[in-house]
Amino acid sequence: MKSLRLLPPAVLLFTAPFALGAPAKKEAAPARPAAPPAEAAATTATAASAPADDTTIEGRQYVYDPAGRRDPFKSLLVRERSRESRPPGIAGLSVDELELQGIWKTRSGWLAQVRGSDNKSYLLRKGDVLFDGEVLDVENNELTLRQNVNDPQSVKPFRDVVKRLNAPARPE
Repeated sequence: MKSLRLLPPAVLLFTAPFALGAPAKKEAAPARPAAPPAEAAATTATAASAPADDTTIEGRQYVYDPAGRRDPFKSLLVRERSRESRPPGIAGLSVDELELQGIWKTRSGWLAQVRGSDNKSYLLRKGDVLFDGEVLDVENNELTLRQNVNDPQSVKPFRDVVKRLNAPARPE
């Protein structure tokens, strides 16, 4: 049985006619069930122990336990791939996680040195396949990647990402 927090009779007499918008009448207060002494003591103890402001409950944190339910703010249209399901090496790198470290000129062509999210260095060349895209081109000062986009509202199923070496920082 849910316990209700009851207001004192004096508060009910003064607030009830005004709250309902009815003209003030001198009627007897509606009968309310008498609370057992144990419940009345618990209600007054709860009201007395309630914090007066937020500064007294700063140390407490509310933790929500979803108990197996999905996050209502995540899109149902986009499937999220976990990091554990990725293959090792270059095939497990995501386009967004790459950081361009350097570009090398070799006899066979240009190579891009990138650092992945695992803090390891990798060499990419044109045509290498990544976890969510591929390397389109490696030039003198930039790396061009094509990232596959899994968005049903997008016109194109991909987007081209250009990472430049020594690119000037954009003011924010």
